[in-house]
Amino acid sequence: MPEEKVVMYESPEAASIQTVTGWVGADGRFWGSDEHMARYCGATHRRCEKNPDHPIYEVRSWCEQCHSDSRAKAFAAMPTKDWEGEPLVDFDGDNYFFDADSLRDYILDGDVNLSGLRLCICEPNMPREIDPSDVFCDDLPEDGEIRDEQLVAAFDLLNEMIRKSEPLSWSQGKFAAVLPQSFLDEIAAEQVTP
Repeated sequence: MPEEKVVMYESPEAASIQTVTGWVGADGRFWGSDEHMARYCGATHRRCEKNPDHPIYEVRSWCEQCHSDSRAKAFAAMPTKDWEGEPLVDFDGDNYFFDADSLRDYILDGDVNLSGLRLCICEPNMPREIDPSDVFCDDLPEDGEIRDEQLVAAFDLLNEMIRKSEPLSWSQGKFAAVLPQSFLDEIAAEQVTP
């Protein structure tokens, strides 16, 4: 076995003074050749890379104009479906409507422009069935199974109730809602009436 070389702490071989060149952020952190990170850490605002004519934005954010444009394109590309009374949500928002009256109130009370209304049909978030082997995986022996028939029966009963359960909540679905023309006409008439 070769002998390991011994380098003493005080030895010139242990360390030497070197001159280095690199990017340093406004906070004094040295970034070496990484100009982007030095500027990112030192700046507060920046111009849009896609369109410099857009307003400047905070570095740790995004260009609001580009984001708005991309979300409008995403909504326009969604397949549409006629609304049949399912819960609705405003696209990328958190305003949920569970009936025509709540939607009507939102539009009329908020003076919402019908042409700017972007609604999606919601999909239900259903409770998931529970596998007792997953619940007790840390307690069971490797490749073990639950042998207590009453415990298994209790989980079967619970899972039966879960299957019959109503949705826990609702989330934005994959379809843009097409509101009935009669509903739109009614809203338009009410918006015109003083």
